[in-house]
Parts: sequence; structure tokens; C-alpha cells
Amino acid sequence: MTLGKSFLKAIEKDLGKGVYRKGLQALKAADRSLINLGNPRHCLGSADIDASLAVQQPQASRWDYVIAHEQTLHFVEVHPAYTSEVSQVIKKKEWLLAWMKNAEVGNLDAPRRFHWLASGKVAITRNSKQARAAAQMGLMPVRQLDL
Repeated sequence: MTLGKSFLKAIEKDLGKGVYRKGLQALKAADRSLINLGNPRHCLGSADIDASLAVQQPQASRWDYVIAHEQTLHFVEVHPAYTSEVSQVIKKKEWLLAWMKNAEVGNLDAPRRFHWLASGKVAITRNSKQARAAAQMGLMPVRQLDL
């Protein structure tokens, strides 16, 4: 089974029917504009994790999106990129990793990439403990994501 079909089935099982969207349609328009697809035909679909689980887990620090592109799962968090926000994004990634342990998406046989997409300017103090913590979690914010 290709990632496209297994991704669709996993999203429906984890997040519900109707959550899977073709291309980047699951992303808000403002967030979609921050992502460049090298070849849009290679985008197998997307899902809004945050919106889908808001009722079930209203107090959780939920991750935003998952995008299946070129046989890779890209988990994307659109969030302010300030020094004071680093701990919140780390908390969101920790939540995502815990959620994925029991989710079908977490069982898919595909490489995974985690992206912090800045919702504005990037203003994290270089060499701060927050910058080091983000780097240790593999979270370096970018203003534009090229897939």
C-alpha cells in the first residue's frame, strides 16, 4: 500500500472522517502560504491535528498539522518564534510524540520530519538556553518551508 492510501486510512482512524484533505487544503490559508511544494503533485494530503482534537483534548498543547509529501510525513507547527515561546513549542512536540505512540499515523512506515514554521519574524536569542533546548529537540524555526 502506498503512503497516500495508508495515510488517508490512518488519518480517518486517528482524527475522524473528513479530516483528510487533498494537497495542503487542511491548512489555514495564511499557513498554506508559508509552504512551498517543489512538486504539488507529490503532496499526498494533509490533516489539521489541532482542530481535529480540540474537543477531545481542549487543554492539551496540540501540534498543528501533518502533511504527506513525497513518501515522507511532515509534522508542521505554525507558531511565533520568540525566545519566550520555545518552551511552548517543545511542549507541543512532546505531546505529538506521545500522541503518535497510540496513533495509526505513528505506525506508518515513512520517514518523519518535524518543522517549526514561524508565524512572523524569528527572534530567538542566539546561544540562549532556549535556543539550545530547541536545537536538542530538532526544532529550529523557519519563515518559509520548502518541501
